Amino acid sequence: MMGKFQLDYKGQQSVQKFHEKLKVEKTDKQSKLEAIKKQYLENKKSGKK
Repeated sequence: MMGKFQLDYKGQQSVQKFHEKLKVEKTDKQSKLEAIKKQYLENKKSGKK
């Protein structure tokens, strides 16, 4: 999973937790951007009419 790092069970768990945290922050930022993008595109569409 981690490539060259072979961790024991406890180490793997802590690493997994760490990555979960990062993933949540990243997806949060990503979803915010997606929402803004969507809103922008919708505004652009309605503006053309």
